[in-house]
Amino acid sequence: MGIAGEPERVQGFLVSANYFDVLGVKVARGRSFLPEEDQAPGAATVAVISHALWQRHFADDPEVIGRAVVLNGHKFSIVGIAPAGFVGTEEAFPRDIWIPLAMNDQLAGGSIGANGNQSLLTDRNTGSLTVMARLKPEVNLQQAQSRMDQIAGQLALAYPETNANRHVIVYAAGNGRPAFRTMLLPVTWILLATVALILLIACANVANLLLARSTARRKEIAVRLALGASRGRLMRQLMTESVLLAFLGGSAGLVLSWWTTNLLMALKPSVPLPINVNVSTDWRVVVFTFLFSLLAGVIFGLIPALQASKPDIVPVLKDESSAFGYRHGLLSLRNALVIAQVAMSLVVLIGAGLFLRSLRNAQSINPGFDASHVLALSFATGAQGYDQNKSRLFYQQLVGRVQALPGVQAASIARSAPLSYLYAPALAAPTIVEGNEPAAGANPPVIGNNAIGPNFFQTLAIPLVRGRYFTADMREGTPAVAIINETMVRSFFANVDPIGKRLRVMRRGGQAVSFEIIGVVRDSKYLSLGEDPAPFIFFPYEQGYSPVMTLLVRTYGDPKNLTAAVRHEVQTLDPNLPPFNVVTLSQNIDISLFPARFGALLLGGFGVLALVLATVGIYGVMSYSVSKRTHEIGIRMALGAQANNVLRLVVGQGMLLALIGVGVGLVAAFALTRVVKNLLYGVGATDLTTFAAIALLLIIVALLACYLPARRATKVDPLVALRYE
Repeated sequence: MGIAGEPERVQGFLVSANYFDVLGVKVARGRSFLPEEDQAPGAATVAVISHALWQRHFADDPEVIGRAVVLNGHKFSIVGIAPAGFVGTEEAFPRDIWIPLAMNDQLAGGSIGANGNQSLLTDRNTGSLTVMARLKPEVNLQQAQSRMDQIAGQLALAYPETNANRHVIVYAAGNGRPAFRTMLLPVTWILLATVALILLIACANVANLLLARSTARRKEIAVRLALGASRGRLMRQLMTESVLLAFLGGSAGLVLSWWTTNLLMALKPSVPLPINVNVSTDWRVVVFTFLFSLLAGVIFGLIPALQASKPDIVPVLKDESSAFGYRHGLLSLRNALVIAQVAMSLVVLIGAGLFLRSLRNAQSINPGFDASHVLALSFATGAQGYDQNKSRLFYQQLVGRVQALPGVQAASIARSAPLSYLYAPALAAPTIVEGNEPAAGANPPVIGNNAIGPNFFQTLAIPLVRGRYFTADMREGTPAVAIINETMVRSFFANVDPIGKRLRVMRRGGQAVSFEIIGVVRDSKYLSLGEDPAPFIFFPYEQGYSPVMTLLVRTYGDPKNLTAAVRHEVQTLDPNLPPFNVVTLSQNIDISLFPARFGALLLGGFGVLALVLATVGIYGVMSYSVSKRTHEIGIRMALGAQANNVLRLVVGQGMLLALIGVGVGLVAAFALTRVVKNLLYGVGATDLTTFAAIALLLIIVALLACYLPARRATKVDPLVALRYE
C-alpha cells in the first residue's frame, strides 16, 4: 500500500459487497460497499479501511473519505472506515483493508488463481474462498452442514475433474477455523488440565488448613453449642470463612495473572505477520475466576465445617483432647489430602520434565542447513502486476545487485525459505517416480517441492551428495531438471542410482511435467524442526513461475545490518514493491522452537508451583501432627526413647504418605502423559528416565519437608511435653 513515501505491506480481504451487512458490522465513517461494486470485474476501485489504519496513517483525519491509496499499483478510493476493534472474522490475524471481490484480477494479477493468470472467480481449481452466511434462527450448524454436503455432492457430479472428493466444512466463525482449532485444542486442554491440578493441590492445602483450624477451635465450638447455638449457624460461619478465604485467593490470583500474562507475552518471538494474541482479562475472566473461587471455597470448606460442627461436647469441655469424636477420621482425611497433593504434584512435574527434555532435544535438532547469517525477504511480484518474464528479470537483477554488496557471501532465490510460514501444504504435488509407478486406480504419492535459484544450496550450506547443482542456464525452454533429497532416494531408489531417472509432477489442472533427476542433496527441515524425514524435490525457479518468491542472503556478519542495503537495492529496481516477511533464518528456527519453549516454560513454572505447594502441604501436616503429639512424644522420651527413635517415627509417618502419593502419581502420569506424545521432540510420553528422576526429586523434597518438623520433635523437653495440652 502506498500513501506517501515508502510503500507498506498491509493485510486485507477481498470480500463480496454484502460482507459487512452479513456480519452485522456498521462502518464508523462513510459507507460499506454497494451491490453494483461487486458485479463488474475491475470497475469498483473502492476500499474500506480499518479504524487502526485510519489512526496509524491518517491521524484520525475526518476528511479521509474520498482520499486515494495505491494498492498493488492501482489507485483505490477510501469509502468507509470500519468500527474500532473490528479486524475481520479472524481476530488472531487482523486485517487493515477490505476490497470488493471483483477487483481480484487487478490486485493479484491473477496470482491467487490456481492456473497462472486465470481469474480467482472463474478458476474451479482455486480453493481459497471462504463463504460466510448468517443462519436462520431455526437452522443449526448440523442442518447447514447436511445441506452443504448435498450441494458439494451435486457439484462433484457436475464437475468431477475439479470437485470430486472436495468437501465443505461448516463452522461457527466465532470459534475460528477448524484447522486452527484442531491444532490448538490439544494444547488448550493440556493447559486447562494442568491448571486444574494446580487448583486441586492448592485446595487440598486449604482444606488441610481448615481442618487444622477447626481442630484448634473445638473447645470454642463446643461452648457455643452448649450455650444453644444451632449447628446451621455454626456451619454458616465456618463456610463464610472458607468462602472469604477463597475470594481473597481469587482476587490475588487475578492480580498475579495480569502480571504473568504480560510476562509471557513479552517472551513471544517476533513474527513477520500481524498476529493478535488477546490474553487480556475481561469481565468474563473475572466472573469465571470468582465463580470458580466460590465453588472451590464451598467444596473444600464443606467437610471441615461439617466435622467441626458436630463434636462430642462433654469430652471436649472436660479437656479430653483425644475425645474429639472425629479425630481418627480427621487424621485419615488429612492423610488422604496429602497423598492426593503428592500424586497430583508428581503428574504436573512429570509433564514439566517431559517438556523440558523435549525442548532440549528440539534445540539440538540439526535442521540440515546453516541458519546463521542468512537474511530472508519475500516479494509478491504477481500481486504487483508482474508477468513471468518480468518477475524472472527482476529476481535475476536483484540477486546480482545483492551479491555485489559488501558483506554478502552468497545470495539466491526460492519460492520459500525453510521453516517459513510460506511453506504451506499446497507446496506439494502428486508425483510419479520412474520405476515406482502406482498401481492402476491408485493415487501417486504427494511429495513436497520448492522452486529455487542457482546457488541456493551453497547459500544455505546444504551439501550435495551426488550429481550436480542447478546452473544459471537452466531456464524456461531447456530440459526440465530436478534435485531430490536423501530420503527420496531411500524411499524410491534404494538399490538404483537416481541420477538420470525421471519424475512426473502433476500440476493443478491435470497437467503433468516430466523432470530429469540431476542431483541428490542432504536432508533438511522444511515445515518444522520436529517433522520426520520425508521425500522432497527441488526445481529451478526459472523453469516454473511463482508469484511469490523469497530472497536469501548469506552475510559475513549480522544479517540484520544489511537489511537497509538490500531494501535500497529493491527500491532501486522497483520503488513500489515492498518486501515482506523480512526475517533471519535464525528467527525462523526460534519461531519453530517457540511452542516447545513456551510449553517447557509454562509447565516448568507450574511444576515448580506444584512442588512448592506439595512441600508446604507435607510440612504443614507433619508440623501439625508433631504439635498434636507433643504429649505423646514427651511420654516416649520420658520412658527412654532416643532422639533417633522420635526422628524415625515422625519422618516415617510423613514418608509413608509421600511414597503412597508417588506411587499413585506414577500410575496416573503413565496414563495421562500419553495425550502429549505428539507435542514432544525426541522423548517418549512415558520416558522412564523422566519418571524416575521426578519421582526421586519429589521423594527427596518430601524427606526434607518431613525432617524439619521431626527434628523439632526431637528437641522436645519431656517435662514440658508432659504438661502440654
